Amino acid sequence: MGVKLPKVLSFERKLETSDAFMFAGDWGTGEQPKTQEWEIIQITKRQNRSTQSAYGISDDKKSQPNPVSSDSDDANLPHGRDTLKVNFSMRIIGNVGAPFSCDSPDFIHRIKQKMEDYRQTNGLKTLAFRYAYNIVNGRFLWRNRVCAENVVIEVTTDDPEKALIFKAYDFSLNNFKENCHNKELQKLAGVILKGLEGGSEDFNTVEVDAYVKLGSSQHVFPSQEMNMGEKKKILFKLPVDGKECAAMHNVKIGNAIRTIDSWYQGEEDSPIAVEPYGSVTQRGKAFRKSKNDLYTLMLKWVNDEAVIQDDKNYIVANFIRGGVFGGKSE
Repeated sequence: MGVKLPKVLSFERKLETSDAFMFAGDWGTGEQPKTQEWEIIQITKRQNRSTQSAYGISDDKKSQPNPVSSDSDDANLPHGRDTLKVNFSMRIIGNVGAPFSCDSPDFIHRIKQKMEDYRQTNGLKTLAFRYAYNIVNGRFLWRNRVCAENVVIEVTTDDPEKALIFKAYDFSLNNFKENCHNKELQKLAGVILKGLEGGSEDFNTVEVDAYVKLGSSQHVFPSQEMNMGEKKKILFKLPVDGKECAAMHNVKIGNAIRTIDSWYQGEEDSPIAVEPYGSVTQRGKAFRKSKNDLYTLMLKWVNDEAVIQDDKNYIVANFIRGGVFGGKSE
């Protein structure tokens, strides 16, 4: 009889990203921004009046102003500034694959055995490379990356005197092959791998600065807060030197970095974020609903059934993601 899914099973997140702060400056004429001192980007209020555009509006309301567009938050580069700077840090924590909580000693023993085997296949190297790739391609910038004139990513590792510099558009959002042999990328992947391969007390930290040339006074896109039951848009902000600074949620940053799952068997040609069911809310679809979801593959793996390397990569990436994965109580 095989091992069943424990009632209590959870894993700690191993990539701890901070919230990201958003600043404004000037690019100048060089390959990198000339600005040395950056000013915070503040959230402003917009009192707009716009037309109705939603499907199903009755004829008598189609000429009325749209209340959704009024009294909403907005964010722009200040007048005369053309460059956005986004700053965050990421801590990479070791002891990957060891459950934080589990009520089945047999499951713990088996998963530890499987993780030892996985390490021998250099599986963590594959994952570390993909996490690094999503930093250097600027995926975490989301809409702020679209149609920018220039995007440069600067990563500071354990050698603060020698930052790693990348041109984000040299790296693809749809695969992990374009410029995959870049030496600086390999260095960053090595730093992340070192953190993941460490023990329970080991970690590495990187700091990321992204510079995006958008154009003078252009729109920027902080995270939007959940605002249940309200019409207006509220943008995320954090205090900096007594002022409120536009920012991006750490969850949004982390979601971009773990968008490495190209192993699902679907019709899409781009990676999705690592999730137990491959859920992508923007598309209203779960790409791993049955047979290739986390629970099915994880139980096959610990019960010594055949599991291909791509599926093992996906399983361990979920361990790194972290979460509560226990089964139902009988």
